[in-house]
Amino acid sequence: MTSSSPTPPAGPAPLRLARLMWALVLAVLLYGGFALWADLDQLIPALGKVPVSVVLLACALSSVNYAFRFMRWQLYLDHLDIKVPWRPSLQIFLAGLVMSISPGKVGEVLKSALLRRSYQVPIAHSAPVVFAERLTDLLGLFAIGALGVLTFEFGAGIFVGALVAVLALIGALQSERLVHAVIDGVGRLPKVSRLQPQLRQAYASMRTLLSPALLGSTTLLSALSWSLEGLAFWCILDALGAMELTVYKALFVYAISTLLGALSFLPGGLGLTEGSMVGALLLLGLLSASAPALAATYLIRLTTLWFGVGVGALALLSYERRPPSSPGAPDSPFEHGTT
Repeated sequence: MTSSSPTPPAGPAPLRLARLMWALVLAVLLYGGFALWADLDQLIPALGKVPVSVVLLACALSSVNYAFRFMRWQLYLDHLDIKVPWRPSLQIFLAGLVMSISPGKVGEVLKSALLRRSYQVPIAHSAPVVFAERLTDLLGLFAIGALGVLTFEFGAGIFVGALVAVLALIGALQSERLVHAVIDGVGRLPKVSRLQPQLRQAYASMRTLLSPALLGSTTLLSALSWSLEGLAFWCILDALGAMELTVYKALFVYAISTLLGALSFLPGGLGLTEGSMVGALLLLGLLSASAPALAATYLIRLTTLWFGVGVGALALLSYERRPPSSPGAPDSPFEHGTT
């Protein structure tokens, strides 16, 4: 180490707003179309039935959901021996929420970019964490919705087909010989062979994250976290006077609708999540008219998806404006073995 002052680490790249703006435009158009379909004169009074306290409670439950998911994030980093102090780790994790409206949430690889910029963690080493998060999100939603599918026979075919596909994917990823053969095959393509080392590194990380014990514990965390948002949905439905309402039914409708939106690979599941949620509420007889069903859908999406995007934007801005490392302090936790 030289005695000169260390060069401050480069900050994360500025957030590209173009895709977010397109997603917002899409949301406005979709929500506007839904509102016209449901009759605006009936929708506004329905929204007014839900007290502000219930909306704030739903946001609080979403925040606890993020706490569980942050625990999962930390668990993954620990298993990959990625050492990051918990405060910047929390900022990085929350910053990823701003990309919740990217297709399949793949934009959350932003977290890997921030880890590389600030802590020199190769993207190939950390990006599998984002994939594992999405995979266990799906498993958690499957766990919540499974009994409901059997009971209500709503979306059973799609549910079973998607579950089989996800389990098949996990099984294929557990086969080191199969994956290495695929990597070798891809490596023969022009301009791709140079990526083989990164692909092998990414797969090594993936195998670690998909070990049975870790997969079980992270799926449990996912089920608990998404159940909290389902509970928020129950609070909103209760305020709207839903008929024959139980927490079980609210969890099922929320899980199956969110699952369909996630599998659609649409930005934030926009359109399909909302449409399937309204349809399920009407089909199960929880609400008898489209206006209150749409009001419930708008409010749960506001307090989950859009609340998360807002939290993520604030976290990213905070992370970008963090003070540089103090003179003499290591820019990376890997230096001097600090944690």
